[in-house]
Amino acid sequence: MNNTVRRDLDTLESLKTRMVNGQLGRRGFLAGAMGLSATALLSACAGGTTSPSGASGSGSKVIPLYTVENDPATLAFYNMVIANFKKDHPDMDVKVTVYADANQLQYLTTAFQNNVDVGIFSPAVSSFPDFARAGHLAELDDLVQEIGEDDFLPGTRILVDGHDVAMPLQSNSSLVYYRKDLLESAGLSVPKTFEEYRNAVEALHGQNGINGIAMAVGPTPQLPLQFFAPYLYQSGHDYFDRDGQLTFNHPDVLGAVEKFASLMKFAPQSMYNAAFGDIVSAYSAGQAAFATFPGRLGAVLAERDPKLAENTGVMRIPAGDFMTGELHFGSSQQYALYSKTGNPEMAKEFLKRLTTGDDAVAFAKTVPGHLLPPLKSVLAKFEEEVRNPQDEFFTKHGDWVQTFMDCAPNAMTASVSMGAVVDGAFERKITNLCPFSSEIWPSPAFDGVMFQQILLENRSPEDAWKDACGKMQEVADRFHEANPGWSPEVI
Repeated sequence: MNNTVRRDLDTLESLKTRMVNGQLGRRGFLAGAMGLSATALLSACAGGTTSPSGASGSGSKVIPLYTVENDPATLAFYNMVIANFKKDHPDMDVKVTVYADANQLQYLTTAFQNNVDVGIFSPAVSSFPDFARAGHLAELDDLVQEIGEDDFLPGTRILVDGHDVAMPLQSNSSLVYYRKDLLESAGLSVPKTFEEYRNAVEALHGQNGINGIAMAVGPTPQLPLQFFAPYLYQSGHDYFDRDGQLTFNHPDVLGAVEKFASLMKFAPQSMYNAAFGDIVSAYSAGQAAFATFPGRLGAVLAERDPKLAENTGVMRIPAGDFMTGELHFGSSQQYALYSKTGNPEMAKEFLKRLTTGDDAVAFAKTVPGHLLPPLKSVLAKFEEEVRNPQDEFFTKHGDWVQTFMDCAPNAMTASVSMGAVVDGAFERKITNLCPFSSEIWPSPAFDGVMFQQILLENRSPEDAWKDACGKMQEVADRFHEANPGWSPEVI
């Protein structure tokens, strides 16, 4: 262990002691801990980057927490909650293990096969139905009832065969960051319609070497699913209806495909085969006039370039003629609990600590605007802090956070909220898991291939769209033929 990590560990231990003794609040702890190295923060909560190659040996006095999150802010939060939990339950411990996001499904599947106690973990939402029906997930009905069903924001609970199998940890919305200074210099107002948006992107493209927009498609399934969503929803349609019947083949969807592709032409060509981080890097380096992303981009921008952050605003996406600027992409991430975990009751208690009350407010503030609270009770406390800011980020950029919060209620993921928008109608955000989502959005996903064909191979949007529709129809037909008695579980 090098001297820097050792010093960070000593500092962290001092912060924990002061917090547990009541000499330091959550805000002070996180402010001090988030500046420490990820190595020290992970080491302090007794985890590491591991392979699930054998029995865990956790025992009933240890709660395993498996996560793909390894940024210092999240690790600092885990250290804080664990320290407070151990104060109230001195005979218990929590061990954090970090594993790679890229091979998440394989990692967890191997862990289950080897009876590794993964305790509390956060799988991809599309994995919940298969994991639950394979017997890997504990039912959390009692925890949901204890908190109160009415406290959960729409579209954040997950039911499989009538049982809650998830506890949400965050909700968000993906909007557009824009350069206020560049719009002003060009004599342009903040766009309110798609035509104004496209004209602004085109007008600013190439000015002083800046690209019109940073937005991406590529083999990663979530890329097109995220960035195309507003254009699809604001065409008045979805990939499928609530019963899993294809609606992506509606003629209006072709118009949405054409609109999205027309904007992507003002992104650097590297964005046609990119990753999420490439968007953050491009905008925070001052290389784009607009960028589509959730709140994390703002947090990075404020840290890397405060001057650029001052010249940045956040706006709704005017992507179509149906509920223009009202329907967006939003992801809701959930924790699950392993059905064979050593101490399920204490694991549920710790899970409740992670996701409710003041600890959950503190978590939302680690990446403000991105990790929006999924519980109404937590959101109310968080909104109060945004309105009466004591943190520098809220003082300077509370308007960004408020815009993300305003849009989150109508920000959805098609794989989770299947059929929320159908035939020009939208009632509310729902939870309705697409039962064949892993086949619609594999790697590469059908919609991702479609956009790469349009942008890289100059294929006509209509031909590429028809091919994607055909592939989606085959998947849906195959599922319905194999599962004639299936019916959706809509919340």
